[in-house]
Amino acid sequence: MSKYNRFDLESEIHSVWYTEVDLDTILFRLMDSSDGPCSEDEIANMIIGLKEIHKSRCLKLWDMFERMIEDKCFVSDNQEKEV
Repeated sequence: MSKYNRFDLESEIHSVWYTEVDLDTILFRLMDSSDGPCSEDEIANMIIGLKEIHKSRCLKLWDMFERMIEDKCFVSDNQEKEV
């Protein structure tokens, strides 16, 4: 039996969408924050950090998906599971 199920997969798919919220936070910092303008280094660090977080979310999702395929989680009850 797989350690993952369809609800785990759904949760990981949704987590990839957090990048949009992260971008909104960066936009707030750049456009609306009362702390004043960001330096080029601060902007670059935010974007580089978000890029790595997004990549990690996608890798985690893909790893889970591959594991579920290996564990034949997508085989319906009407199909025979291959051994």
